[in-house]
Amino acid sequence: MKIFGLAGTHASGKDTIADLLVSKYGYFHVSTGDIFREEATKRYGSIERPVLYKTANEIRNKDGYGAVSFLALQRYEAVKEKFPNGLVVSGFRALEEAKVIKEAGGIIVFVDADADIRFKRLKDRARAEESDLSREEFNNREDAENGQTDPAFNILAIKDIADITINNNGDSIENFKNDAETALGISG
Repeated sequence: MKIFGLAGTHASGKDTIADLLVSKYGYFHVSTGDIFREEATKRYGSIERPVLYKTANEIRNKDGYGAVSFLALQRYEAVKEKFPNGLVVSGFRALEEAKVIKEAGGIIVFVDADADIRFKRLKDRARAEESDLSREEFNNREDAENGQTDPAFNILAIKDIADITINNNGDSIENFKNDAETALGISG
């Protein structure tokens, strides 16, 4: 049984790796964003970005900055017999969240790509909350996630403790998946 913790820059390919681990290798996937969206819906009936930030901060202030990773591990514990290959936790942005996964025996995987490529991908995938995002807003979000707004949220600090770093600057999803399988040691 393996635990992979996926972190990385916005629109770098984290979901692609998570989907690969689930569909091809039978991993159980917990998205930290999904946990926050579920909780925001329960508390406030909304998943707008400011509400998500508020909800995440409430959880972290109450239970610590690693709380969402502990929740992910608990969710897996309840279903691990059905998913013996392991767990993939994706989307964390706080260093403490990565440390919790590492302390549980997990492997931290950091996914990155050039900013221009990621901005184009973000626009191409056209998710509702991202469709109107300007390049300036994208850059501001990057700054916030790199510790310039709240030092506890520092994607680059997670990169520093990552066990594996995967660059996704190519234009082929299949090549990226192959590179990811090789880097994760799960080729097959």
